[in-house]
Parts: sequence; C-alpha cells; structure tokens
Amino acid sequence: MLTSMTITDHIYGGAPFVYEGDLAQGVTQAASLGYDGVELHIADPAAVDAPALEAALRASSLRLTAIGTGRAYVNDGLSLTDADEGRRRAAIRRLEGFLALAGRFQAKIIVGCMRGNLSSPQELPAALDRLRSAMERLDRAAGDAGVGIVFEPINRYENNFLCTMGDISSFIRRCGLQNTGLLVDTFHMNIEEADLFASIRDCAAEIRYVHAADSNRRYPGQGHLPFAALLRALRDAGYNGVVSAECLPWPSKQEAAAGWIQAMRELLRGAG
Repeated sequence: MLTSMTITDHIYGGAPFVYEGDLAQGVTQAASLGYDGVELHIADPAAVDAPALEAALRASSLRLTAIGTGRAYVNDGLSLTDADEGRRRAAIRRLEGFLALAGRFQAKIIVGCMRGNLSSPQELPAALDRLRSAMERLDRAAGDAGVGIVFEPINRYENNFLCTMGDISSFIRRCGLQNTGLLVDTFHMNIEEADLFASIRDCAAEIRYVHAADSNRRYPGQGHLPFAALLRALRDAGYNGVVSAECLPWPSKQEAAAGWIQAMRELLRGAG
C-alpha cells in the first residue's frame, strides 16, 4: 500500500489535516518524512498554482493521490443536494473544476461533505434523487477526465445521510456509477459500522481509497482501533491502494505527520 500525507493551504476549525501552508513546501515535507504522495484539500481548484505543484511533485518524486472537496461545502456552502437549483448547479460546476485539476495529476476526487445535509428526514427521497442526478453527470465527467471519484461515508454528526459503507456501496450500485468507488475512513467506521470487518468484506468490490485515523481521530496508535487487523482485512479484500493520513494535527502538525507515517510503516510491515 502507498502512504499519503494530507496538505492544505489553511486549516479551518478542527479539520483533520497534518500540513498547513504553501502547497509546494508541503510536498517537500511529505517527501522528507518518507510518504509516497500527498492528498490535497482546497475549496476552489482555480486557486491552485498547478505548475508549481507539478514541479514540487516532480522534484520530490511524489504523486498527488487525491483531492478533497469538502471545503467547498464547509467554506462556500456548495452542496449536490441543495434544493436551490442554481446553487446545486454551482456545486456541480465546482466539482467539474476539481475533476479537470485531478485529470492533470491523475488523482482521485473525494466527494464527502459536498453531499450536503438533510433539513428533515422527510427530505431524504428528494435529496437522494438530486444526488443521483448530480453524481451520474459527475461520474461521466470523471470517465472523460480519466480519473476516479471516491465517495466517503461520513458519520451522522457531520453528514446526516449515507453514513455507512453499505449506504454508499448501495447508492453506487443503484445509480450504476462506473467511475465512482468507496472511500473507507476508519474514524467514521468506528462510529457508524456495526462490524468493521464485515463491512470491509461486504463492500470489498467498491473500495478504492482509505483514510486512516484512530478512534479519537488522532494518528494510529493513539486510540483503540485494531489497525493491524483492519489492514489485513483490507489486503484480504484485495485492496492494495493508498492509505492517507487524514487525522487531527495532534499534538502538532509536524508531530502528527511524523507519528502517522512511523506508525503506518510498522503496521504495514506487520500486515505483510
């Protein structure tokens, strides 16, 4: 499995990223710590200096593994299920911009918070219909760009529908999405999955990306999740892709970035 460090230009609130600042310098730091790549989190792809990022990745022999889009929802309120058609179209256009940037780097796009939230349980059927329509369009655009989308189950306290791996897998299958897979996040799993290992087995065919944070969202080893067993279960399910450091910058950003990669190296060796 490949390792990836989360980088962003600015950390808002309690966001789980381990580097904040100049993106090119973030790539250099990730390389110095021994990561294989970086996962970028931004609100607007138009704000990224793509040539500078390309140069930094090339100089460090790293890859851009994925681009997170959640800040477009957190910062700008853009949601694929917004009842306002104009704002929903703006969300789709923003994600199309993310896909264009991802195509330049052959990176995946993460769709998580941009699913939005329900104002009431009665809104669910309409929200799912709006989401289906948007994701079918974006799935086609991902195919045109030659990249994949990974849809992230997020716990009920942050997003109040499609919270489990099974929810997302079923949605992908029902919609017939060809270029969209499942992102597994161990922190959210710990809250939402009744059986962590059964969920991995049941959703094995859709798993395309992994976020690794412990039960308290700190780096592995700081909580109670059975990471060695989880990594073995992922390998047994046929997963051999990226594992990313989406964890809290605790006790500091630098210590979290270093602690995550050290812990993950040991865990990956133990998982074979």
